[in-house]
Amino acid sequence: MIDASRVDLTQPAGDTDVVVLPCWRRPEFLWHCLDNLTRADGIGGLQVLFRADTGHSAENIDVIRAFADRLPRFEISLPEPCPFRRTKQSANLLLGYLRAAAQARQYVFLVEEDTMVACDFFRWHRAVHAAAGPLFCSIAARNLNRVITVPDDPEGYYLSSGDFGSTGVCFDKHRLRSLVAPHVKMAYFRRPKRYLRRQFPASAVGLGFVEQDGLLRRIQERSAIPIAYPCVPRCYDAGFYGYNRPGGIEGPLQDRVRRLAATIYSADALRNATDPGQRQSCVPVSLQPPHWQVQRRIDVDLGSAAA
Repeated sequence: MIDASRVDLTQPAGDTDVVVLPCWRRPEFLWHCLDNLTRADGIGGLQVLFRADTGHSAENIDVIRAFADRLPRFEISLPEPCPFRRTKQSANLLLGYLRAAAQARQYVFLVEEDTMVACDFFRWHRAVHAAAGPLFCSIAARNLNRVITVPDDPEGYYLSSGDFGSTGVCFDKHRLRSLVAPHVKMAYFRRPKRYLRRQFPASAVGLGFVEQDGLLRRIQERSAIPIAYPCVPRCYDAGFYGYNRPGGIEGPLQDRVRRLAATIYSADALRNATDPGQRQSCVPVSLQPPHWQVQRRIDVDLGSAAA
């Protein structure tokens, strides 16, 4: 079984919050992800749950072990069998969310292997949850789902709806337990398009989006509970190649790590390396944002949803 019944969501809260970190076949990205993650304020009070995906590279495990002395607590969770090709990665991530929600004290963070986080990543998420009240989630990346102009204000955040994305996310565990867990079931994994059509008939989300982010977008849309986004992003998607993106780097792992560094931290280099269709998403942000003390809601024109 690959559904929510595999996870005991009734167990008492743990003593730490949890970071879910899916990884697949890009250990060089995982190295840079962990190098930034372990420099972030507050990492010492967290547990990292690595969710190795089906077909993952064994080098991922080597990278994780290399960072063992910089990670306070971590667990490596190997993939659970999923007979459905289209939803294998969705099953891995959704079950990772639920396992983290079963263990976490309050918050569950998602940082994918190609996500580079700023030093105040965790602090921003906690501050915005405290400031904004009930949230579906907070997302520390730039909002790629809308044409929107926001002030360059490190203390500013805005609320949005209908534009969930999986880059640098934070959920209160109770949202995952109450809203997401009921949909983590075989009926979804077996025939996702049919399930989404029946469960969310009024959704504005197209049926071309049926993997986990499409499911989560529909759940948020129906809940009417907002998402908080920062005016100044605290992370970015550096994955200019990988899942559904052509390209790659050959050679020994440490050489790939070194060569990748010359691309993913440079706006010009990353733009030149990125497929034209992905250039909007792969844009570096400062990993050392300006000093700030509080988070304040900014009212902005949400503009139009991206095509």
